Amino acid sequence: MMTHYDLSLVIASYVVAVLAAYTALFFGARIGSVGDGKRLPWLVTGGLAMGTGVWTMHFVGMRAMPMDMAMTFDSGMTVISWLAAVLASGVALHIIGREKIGAGLFAAATLTMSGGIVVMHYLGMYAMRMSAPPVFDGVWLAVSIAIAVAASAAALGVSRKIRSLQGSRVSAARFGAALVMAAAICGMHYTGMLAMTFPEGAMPAADNGLRGDWMGIPLALFCVALLAVSVFVAAFDIRQQRQLARRKAEENARVARMAFLDAATGLPNRSALEQRLLETLARDSAREHPFALIYLDIANYRELSGSLGSESMNAVLREITLAIRDLAPEPVYLARYSASTFFLMVPDFSDPSYSFMYKRLRELDQRIGTPAMPVTWRAGQSVFPLTGNSSRKLVRAAMVPRDLDQIGRFDNVKADPDLVLPGQNTAS
Repeated sequence: MMTHYDLSLVIASYVVAVLAAYTALFFGARIGSVGDGKRLPWLVTGGLAMGTGVWTMHFVGMRAMPMDMAMTFDSGMTVISWLAAVLASGVALHIIGREKIGAGLFAAATLTMSGGIVVMHYLGMYAMRMSAPPVFDGVWLAVSIAIAVAASAAALGVSRKIRSLQGSRVSAARFGAALVMAAAICGMHYTGMLAMTFPEGAMPAADNGLRGDWMGIPLALFCVALLAVSVFVAAFDIRQQRQLARRKAEENARVARMAFLDAATGLPNRSALEQRLLETLARDSAREHPFALIYLDIANYRELSGSLGSESMNAVLREITLAIRDLAPEPVYLARYSASTFFLMVPDFSDPSYSFMYKRLRELDQRIGTPAMPVTWRAGQSVFPLTGNSSRKLVRAAMVPRDLDQIGRFDNVKADPDLVLPGQNTAS
């Protein structure tokens, strides 16, 4: 019955197989990245697109084999063969889309998908309902089933592998894999046609409900459009989800930054300073890199805020922040510790390059003020590791008031085991 193949339909069947394989890989990766509540729509869509693609490839390949009579098919068997491909694809995608999968589940997914392809193929051929029963070649039958299993395993394995790739490599890897998988799918189909043949002179059943005319190029074009729309919709959804995830990440980063920033001045806040201290002290070589903490407190903050109001006071704080920043060179870490308090964390505090900063800090009372009221300062300092080896001890030691003239002079700095802060109850 078979003399040769129609090359245009063979090529069309391969193109459909490529798109079906690409869709399978696309949806396999997509299902694995969505939450449980959103999996069902993707499973249904993926199963329909992938199953329909493989099914279409089969019937386009059938039309590529010229026959001496009009090719017709039984409607019920044809629909069942389509359902077999769709259900097998859906079940396989469901299993392979799980977060973790063992060898047993992978084997089950492979056998489910390959079983659906084999059932679809041979039932689709048998749907011609010829007047004579088909003849099977055992060798080619085994080869076709082996190819179906191998193609299914490759599709599912590559689908999981691609999930770990990032960027432009994903599309290239997916397309390359689709080309190989399509060759395997077509190989299964055409070896299957060798495995199941009908005797010379056999005729299709007269009551077959489907004519084969529409199962060539028209069906291929319809399926190509269906798969293209499916991939486009999925790609659009992925793009939307990535944009949403990016915006969410940016918002989370902004919130995280705000948690460590002072709203009024834009400086690192108390939490940021404490984190910086903990990170610095946790280093293995921390003792090889001493640093100083300089405490600056607006002594008359309450009077200033009472007379100026909140908006004016925030403006004054911003001016103070700029003034202190101008004094501190780049390595110095400036933070607002509380409403009235600033801290400077000075690495390698004995470096001569800080001499100008220390001199200006000792002149704060003369350099920073407001037209309405002068700003008076309290100051203190501590040194790691001389006055403490923990953030709490260093902060407490720095908050012991000293004369402004002592800022930047560390000759007599030492630990005070009986340290008591102003206002602290010594009995406690």
